[in-house]
Amino acid sequence: MRPDIVNDTPALSKRFVQAMRGFAGAVCVVTVADGQERSGFTATSVSSFSAEPPVVVASLKAASSSAELLARTRRFGVNLLRTEHRAIAERFTGFRGEQGAARYGDDEWVQMTPDGAPLLADSVVAMDCEAEELLVRHGHILVIGRVRALARDEFAPSPLVYWQGQYTALAETLAAAR
Repeated sequence: MRPDIVNDTPALSKRFVQAMRGFAGAVCVVTVADGQERSGFTATSVSSFSAEPPVVVASLKAASSSAELLARTRRFGVNLLRTEHRAIAERFTGFRGEQGAARYGDDEWVQMTPDGAPLLADSVVAMDCEAEELLVRHGHILVIGRVRALARDEFAPSPLVYWQGQYTALAETLAAAR
């Protein structure tokens, strides 16, 4: 492999976006709520940070419609989506105009804690989290959140994956289906 050396920042940024599409990511919906006020976003930038204590990290654009609500409540949910949840992932991107509570659709949402965010009842993994720190950098917010409660589907359904700019399933799941 021959490295691309680019000194022009816009060109490097474009190449970076293309390169990052090669990193497959689990598709999550991050939910935020305060009473009936709801928001949320689709994220492939969610990962574990620490097991002791259980902490996750996620990122979102600082201009996101969820940013102010998250900063105010400091509570959020992480929902690892199943392959059949593609429509939910698309709704939470907001690209088709859905905002606020409309992103939740008619799906079943539950709460694990009285002040927690809504969690998708049939997600692969659902975590109720509290933001420990919100770091603003380069137009994005890095959220460091302590997991307060979690649930996982013990039958390990296939998670939805985002790779090369599209939603897909894990290769071994595809092979097993054939």
